[in-house]
Amino acid sequence: MNSLQAIVLGVVQGLTEFLPISSDGHLAVTYRLLGQRPDLTFEVFLHAATLIAMVIYFRADIARLLASLLPKNADRRDDRRLVLLIIIATGVSGVLALALSPYVEDLSNSMTWVGLGFILTAVLLTVGEKLAQSEKSGGTDKLRVPAVGFIGALQGLAVLPGVSRSGSTIAAGMLAGLSREQAARFSFLLGIPIIFLAVAKDAVDLLRGHEQLPAVLPSIIGFIASGVTGYLAIKLLLSIVKQHKLYWFAAYTAVLGTAMLLMDTVFARG
Repeated sequence: MNSLQAIVLGVVQGLTEFLPISSDGHLAVTYRLLGQRPDLTFEVFLHAATLIAMVIYFRADIARLLASLLPKNADRRDDRRLVLLIIIATGVSGVLALALSPYVEDLSNSMTWVGLGFILTAVLLTVGEKLAQSEKSGGTDKLRVPAVGFIGALQGLAVLPGVSRSGSTIAAGMLAGLSREQAARFSFLLGIPIIFLAVAKDAVDLLRGHEQLPAVLPSIIGFIASGVTGYLAIKLLLSIVKQHKLYWFAAYTAVLGTAMLLMDTVFARG
């Protein structure tokens, strides 16, 4: 992999990690267009960069939630409850993601499965908008444990290529009674621990020698491109969801997924 390819992959990761259109699916397509096979070790650096972007952007929220756990802040029950809900959802996500992880690399090499993942993302976004309780639904105080478990399950399912983590969790949050903006913010906060765990697992595999380290320069360049683009993508999505519905993202992923299925069929016949 050369530096230009690393920049392209970093920008794709940073932009699509937070927009509800699936970063893994877009990376799989980008690898194919660049004539490369998916490099999961290189993607550790890309995911680490977007994780740092999330932590920087939501640093005030993270500090508030962590501070609520101190004994002197026992009266901050809403924040403590939100921390507990994030832990529950992360546990559900982690179990499902681990169960599916042995199949991820093979599925990423299949344009049929990636296309189906994009179509599933479109369905989830459409259902979330159609069945959302109202435009002015409430905040995270509305969330109950079963709903949080459902959100966590969809986040775990998003380990599959083409299935958007942010799109799945935003749609599930809206179905659970959150406003679109609150669902997006909860999706980002929920993403921090699961992405951290995924990066930590992959980093341990690298250190143990289970995977080969990628080239240093492309990794650094991809890391920077992914982090900067990711930070800007967070701001963009939060701005979009304040004023616009998610149907445009649903239409995009539906068209992309359908096109991939058609192209894969044509190439298979050829």
